[in-house]
Amino acid sequence: MYPSGAWKGYWEQDGYRGTMHPLEFHFAAGRVTGSGYDVVGRFTFSGTYDDSGHVSMVKQYSGAHQVIYEGTWDGEGTIFGQWTISGVWSGPFALSPDGELNVAELPIMSVGASPDDD
Repeated sequence: MYPSGAWKGYWEQDGYRGTMHPLEFHFAAGRVTGSGYDVVGRFTFSGTYDDSGHVSMVKQYSGAHQVIYEGTWDGEGTIFGQWTISGVWSGPFALSPDGELNVAELPIMSVGASPDDD
């Protein structure tokens, strides 16, 4: 479902859009790890994903705070969701593979279908 390799992304807070680039993710057997850089600093990601496209990750800034990322695959390659810090601050985020997504390798789904439907 998700390709490992280079990704791009952003998060929003109070009208500000922070870009995450470069960004690298590795997806295997329901686990996701990654690393990158944004205006706050260097960070790592670790978490899980499932067959329905749900992703749950912790973004750990080097020597600083953590951010929880909860998102869902949109069926076309992007993960959209909500980030939260200590249950006090939150905002939207989006993550997408960086480069061309080979849609020919994705499963064909009808509107409202889940990835497990045949």
